[in-house]
Parts: sequence; C-alpha cells; structure tokens
Amino acid sequence: MTSQNSSIIITKEDEGLRLDHILTNKLDKTRSYIHYLFKEKLITCNSKVLKKSNMVKDGDLINVIFKELPEVKLKKENIPLDILFEDKYLIICNKPAGMVTHPAIGSLRNTFAGALLYYLKTLPQSDDPLRPGIVHRLDKETSGVIIGAKTTAALTALQKMFAERKVKKTYAAICLGYIKDQSVNGPIGRHPKDRKAMAVIETGKEALTDFILHKKHKGYSFIEAKPHTGRTHQIRVHAKSVGCPIVGDPLYGPKTKKAERLFLHAEKLEFIHPFTNKEISITAPLPNDMKNFWNLHKLT
Repeated sequence: MTSQNSSIIITKEDEGLRLDHILTNKLDKTRSYIHYLFKEKLITCNSKVLKKSNMVKDGDLINVIFKELPEVKLKKENIPLDILFEDKYLIICNKPAGMVTHPAIGSLRNTFAGALLYYLKTLPQSDDPLRPGIVHRLDKETSGVIIGAKTTAALTALQKMFAERKVKKTYAAICLGYIKDQSVNGPIGRHPKDRKAMAVIETGKEALTDFILHKKHKGYSFIEAKPHTGRTHQIRVHAKSVGCPIVGDPLYGPKTKKAERLFLHAEKLEFIHPFTNKEISITAPLPNDMKNFWNLHKLT
C-alpha cells in the first residue's frame, strides 16, 4: 500500500466552510475518498487530527496523507425488502431513506444491492461488479420505488428503457418557499466551483423537469416532480434554480435543522413490461417522516 502527502493553505475565501468541502474541491478528489481519509485520521493541522466538520481559518496549513482505498466488495445482507411487485423477470421495492443503492467507499453496508443479493441468491452481472441487477439508482436519502432485475435479459431491457426515457417517474417532495406549476428546462453539469455539486450551466446536458404544486402553507410547498431526463441530482438542482430548494437538502438547501433528511420520495414508476407488454404502474406510499412534517406544519 502506497501513500503520499499533500499540504493545503487555507485562504480567506475558505473561512466559514466545512473542511471536507474545501478539500474535495482543492484536491480534486471525490467526497467519499476525502471522508475515508478523515475516518483513517490522515488529515491534520499542527499535528492535531481534524474532523470533516471542522471549520478552519485563513493561514491554517492542512496536511493530508493519501492512502490507497481498500477493495470494495458486494456482500449479501439480511435486510428485509419492502417488495411492491415481483415476477420472474424483475422486482420492484420501496427503498427506505438512508439505504444506498450499491456499495462504495464510505457506504459499504446497508445497500439495496446487498439486500437484493441475499433475497434472490444470485443476480445478473453488469459492467460494474458492485451493481449486479441494478437498473437505476436513488440517492441515499431519497426514498421510494426502485427496480432490480433478475435476469441478464431483464437488466439489459430495463436499462435501455430508462436510457430511452420510456419509464415515467413521479416524485413527491416538500420544498422551501412557494413553487408554482412550471416546466424547468435547464441544462445540468458539474458545478464550476463545487466538485461534489451539480448546477444549471450553459455547457450542461439537457434536463427537463415538470413541477406541480399540490399544497402550500407557512413557507412550504408539497409538490410533484416529473423528470423527463435523468441527470444527477436533477430535481434537487432544478428546485434550487427556481428558488425553492427541497427541505433537508444538505447540498442545495440552506443550513437548517428542521428536517433530518432530504424530503424527496420516488413515488411512482410507470412503464410497459419488456416481456409481458403489460402496463406497470407501481406506487410507494409516502414515508412517515414526510407525513409527520406535513402535519407539524399543517400542510395537509
């Protein structure tokens, strides 16, 4: 295992920012890798081991020791699945918030892929050995409908359907502010200054989202979002772009303790079954934490 060192001098522009955000940008490394270095206690200032949440000041010298990542493997996990639909070709589940779709550095356990492998015993292989049977993904804190494929033919067919936009997706979300019925057509690409974030930029890829307002009260909106494209963080970025970020969004929303997680829920998927040609429409009930938030703020 090899390692090397790097030093970063904090400037006035960095003051007030979390150290993990600063290092992710300045070192051009992934956020998960930076978090791994923090966990291994390889980031220091004046010989003091730092935490990822530490704030720093102008002139601080941050020392970083790079370390090779351990090998990531997919392991079976005995985690009950909330199954909404299942046949010999595919399985559709309601993923809880907090579960990652597949393992990665920093998120090796509590994965949908691991739970799926335990339940089905075997899964069709994809180009990525960590994602067998995975048709699409949801962010860790996003709950709701997710599909797994049981056969190689099903995996190929379903991934093609998503790529060709033949799967209709409907999300439920609670936003800050009063969002209006509208279609947001804004190209999305990597944020020019924040490597871990996306943004609406001219050089980005085409992205289209329909927003439908259902309820609004006391500075909050309960909305339905229908993405026509599948860009990274699309709904979150588009909601922010119109001034109504999703409640609890740690990346695109204001710093707030009013929600424990991102209030975004993949509510419904609709498509034509690739083998039976039947119309499939699967809905995942809204999770209790979002319901409780509505009740607390009288959004019903």
